[in-house]
Amino acid sequence: MIVKQVSSKGKGSFQALAAYLLDFKNDGDKVEDYDFSNCPFEQIEENISYIKQMQELNQMVNSDKSLHLVVSFQEEEVPSHEVLADIELELLKSLNMQEHHRLSVSHNNTNNFHLHIAVNRLNPHTNLLVDPWKSKMKLQKKAQELEEKYKLKRDNHPIQFDGLSKDEKNNHQESSQTKEHKYKDQEIHSGMKNLLTWIKEEVLEEIKELIANPQSDLKDLQELLAQYNLEIKPRANGLVIGDKKRKLFVKASDVHRILSKKSLEKRFGAFKSYETSSKVKKSFGMPKSSLWEEYQELIKRRRVTKKEELDLEKKSRLALRESIGLKYKEQLDQINHHPTLSSSQKYQRRQTIFAHRRAELKELSERFAKKRNAIHKANRLFSYKEFLLERALGGDELALEALRRTKMVFKPNENILRHPEGKINHKIWESLKLQITKEGKAVYEIEEHGKIVDTGSYLKVTIEDSDRAILTSLEMAKEKFGKRLDVQGSLEFKKRLMMVNERYDLKIEFLDKRMSKIQEVGERKGMGL
Repeated sequence: MIVKQVSSKGKGSFQALAAYLLDFKNDGDKVEDYDFSNCPFEQIEENISYIKQMQELNQMVNSDKSLHLVVSFQEEEVPSHEVLADIELELLKSLNMQEHHRLSVSHNNTNNFHLHIAVNRLNPHTNLLVDPWKSKMKLQKKAQELEEKYKLKRDNHPIQFDGLSKDEKNNHQESSQTKEHKYKDQEIHSGMKNLLTWIKEEVLEEIKELIANPQSDLKDLQELLAQYNLEIKPRANGLVIGDKKRKLFVKASDVHRILSKKSLEKRFGAFKSYETSSKVKKSFGMPKSSLWEEYQELIKRRRVTKKEELDLEKKSRLALRESIGLKYKEQLDQINHHPTLSSSQKYQRRQTIFAHRRAELKELSERFAKKRNAIHKANRLFSYKEFLLERALGGDELALEALRRTKMVFKPNENILRHPEGKINHKIWESLKLQITKEGKAVYEIEEHGKIVDTGSYLKVTIEDSDRAILTSLEMAKEKFGKRLDVQGSLEFKKRLMMVNERYDLKIEFLDKRMSKIQEVGERKGMGL
């Protein structure tokens, strides 16, 4: 979760900010939900007008009277209405502004669900401008606490320098780590992976190997980039790496310092562009699969249904409020025009009517609040990853494959079985007790404390001393990857693999040199292990 304090240009206008957040221009197309806090009215326009009037009471303030916060969540996270409300309240409490008038709007127009909070900075009691000390630091600290409270995926929370003077900014040279935070922030707010991150994940290791090879030259580097539909070319005083077909590029030195113009010319000589003939094997921003289209259609239907149901709820609520108002207005008129009642009697009866009206309106509000919550719950929007997870649990191998597209690595001390050439197989075993994680890992429980974790590219066995777990993992690996297996793990794990393989005559060959040598000796002697 990332919390960002957005600076507006000039004095700003709460009315203009609210119109943007509520997407008036497009009839609220990107709005998921909205709520006013500490405001007296039901209607949007009335509350916006109320906050505007409250701000206009203080003509001494020349700075922006509104605070704009953006809370962004990871792609797979869509918190519930109740969680969002608590996150909003806790963030405002950290600034001691929880009693201020505010509008909160959640947007669903990107892959990353995000919440906007527009706050009147004028204190509702004193009407003086509130400028919280070290607000950005407080918000980052509270964001970390809320991540822990609601088990949200953790983000980096860098110090933000937006409010520093020029001299202060000059004292804070942007380090490579700060740049990473900046690009990460861009990813969260744009809803897609940026080009720099994609190049680092997909191409950088190959680039490093190529440059380290004394036999390579500048043309080889450009051929490698061409395989990913990329090109490197001069721009201003340096070099950029960009997409060949679109106007997308990043500074080459931001990918890695070895790609700066100075470093490349030191390694290869004066920079020169070459014609490339490499076939493109992967491109940035390839179209999503049919599953993505199916997910988008499902989310679209849910949005339409939710909007229709909320519109009906609002019409019913307003009609009932109006009927309640008319009912009590008639009662008040009768009392006010009663010929025999004294002024004190009329006053007492009016107070009784007011109390009944308040109670009835409160009951109405509570009843319809529950109805709105039920509508939100029934038409809950969820992330693409959650959609894939549900489909994968239903046995959809394409969904499981899509879940596993993020790179998975294993630690050197883990017990691993995999294909010798790294081939991938997304078959799952529904006959075993199965759970699928958000990363697409299939977790099978074999013993009370034993598990086999299947990532598609390898199997990880978490227990060494169970022959049943070893046998199951070998049978699974044989069906997924074939009879020749690459093994990594402890000596005990390798020993049990060989014993179980021999005992059950699985005829599996192990690439590990020592294991292979022992197998060969055993076969020549015609002996068991």
